[in-house]
Amino acid sequence: MVIGSSPSYSGPAGAAVRARALYDRPDAHLAAPAVLVAPYPPGAGRAARREALRPVYEAVAGELGAPTLYGGSAAGPSVRWHSGPHVVLLAGGPEGATLSVHTASDLHMREYTAVESGSVGWRPEQPHGFDALPYLWLLHRGPERGWPGFRWDGHHTAASWEHLESSLTLLLGSWMEQLPVQLPGDWASFVVGCSRDWPRHLRVGYSQDRGQLSLMVDHRTTAEEPGLEETLRERGWQVREGGWWRAVFADEDPEAARSAARLLVADVRGRGSVCPDELVAWELTVNDRGGLWLPGIGMPVN
Repeated sequence: MVIGSSPSYSGPAGAAVRARALYDRPDAHLAAPAVLVAPYPPGAGRAARREALRPVYEAVAGELGAPTLYGGSAAGPSVRWHSGPHVVLLAGGPEGATLSVHTASDLHMREYTAVESGSVGWRPEQPHGFDALPYLWLLHRGPERGWPGFRWDGHHTAASWEHLESSLTLLLGSWMEQLPVQLPGDWASFVVGCSRDWPRHLRVGYSQDRGQLSLMVDHRTTAEEPGLEETLRERGWQVREGGWWRAVFADEDPEAARSAARLLVADVRGRGSVCPDELVAWELTVNDRGGLWLPGIGMPVN
């Protein structure tokens, strides 16, 4: 996507003006390049990008109202406001977040083509490709009958454990960067099971109130075998609470998402899983409200 450079739309107020123009007069702007409205500081990490986006997102949402779809990609936000046949898109890019307007059917087809074209590696020796997905997660909180058609709601399965670790790192990192901006205070979670050790489900969650990613695995029915505690601690589990083993990763830790992804992969492999196809995720939710899609989760979804 081409990024414009007009200085007249800089800052939150300028972004709100641009968003209103795109929303009210989409046909006049369909051919215009995306405009950079929230530049990221050079070398910015997750927290700096988040704070650069926050005032701009708040200004745009204050002007247009709640989005049709919340979401994020590996590059930043992927938020949509649907107006008839058009979509105003606040999207992340290498330099920061941009605003643009699209015909909904055209945007849907481009994104559908991107996720179905083989850009996500089907073989372990290929690049994993999850960073190229147009969105890693989308959340719709409107009425069910109004679910928009311009989204791809499948879920790619990673081709290897390394690919799965990458996909989960990107997804969890996007949650940590985007949820506090788009949905302040809301938590997000999903449950993972593996076919070779089905009773011991693993829950992944991000809590803004606690400022942390957390993983829990159920060991309430596990016999107290010699060396079990040492084994679990070596995988990365930190503390046992009432039969559940838990690990937490602080929001301010730049490696939090990667550490959580690494622990999940180590745990399911330690319990006998031989490939990501043997996993399944369910109970995908953000505060138990709306429909959540996770194309970037890297495993089958029930």
